[in-house]
Amino acid sequence: MSAQMSRRSLVIGTGGGVAAAGASLLGAESAHAAVPTMTIGSRGWHVQQFQTALASSGYWLGAADGVFGQLTQQAVWALQKTHGLRRTGVIDEALWNSGLARVRAQSKLKQDGIEIDLATQTLMIVKGGVVHLTLNTSTGNGNGERFEYLGGWATAITPKGTFKIYRKSVQETSTNAWVEGPLGRMYKPRFFTTTGIAVHGSLSIPPYPASHGCIRLHNSAQDYLLRTGRLVNGTDVRIY
Repeated sequence: MSAQMSRRSLVIGTGGGVAAAGASLLGAESAHAAVPTMTIGSRGWHVQQFQTALASSGYWLGAADGVFGQLTQQAVWALQKTHGLRRTGVIDEALWNSGLARVRAQSKLKQDGIEIDLATQTLMIVKGGVVHLTLNTSTGNGNGERFEYLGGWATAITPKGTFKIYRKSVQETSTNAWVEGPLGRMYKPRFFTTTGIAVHGSLSIPPYPASHGCIRLHNSAQDYLLRTGRLVNGTDVRIY
């Protein structure tokens, strides 16, 4: 087996346990350079292999093109959140050797639809009890922040419970993806409460709760969910 195939076996998971795969990687790398620390702007073979592993486990990032951009950072955050790691958005040697990029998130409820875990700040697409996609999200900040909303006062909390997506904004058209709401702009929102809570795209999706209550996703992730029929009216949204 070539050194390249041995390195590939770790992140893709072509056999063996995590420890064995990690040892295989370290053995192959010892003849070359150590695994580099990868972050926004990094490029190359290591980035592409980790991207491929993430994608195969449902951590969506668009294309595994060897370029560490915003979508890869989002996927790394989703991975770190899922496994209770520090949310750095960075791939270091410890994360590479952990084998966690091969470990798919697990559904708590195992019911079809959208599952949102407020503790981990992840959004999962579940079908047949299996998590098909895991995305970084940012929900209501829950710090007691009060804000004016439609002539009254509201708190920045994302409600728990079971809901259904039931509408998009009348402002949204084929040439206008951004919707102006009482609290700011939203990208292609899909509403699931009558009080204006939606899953929507945003230009700011940090790895911590920061919204007024909505479920923020990267715009490209929102487009992907819409394009693949994951946000149609009637889709169940379960939040806990």
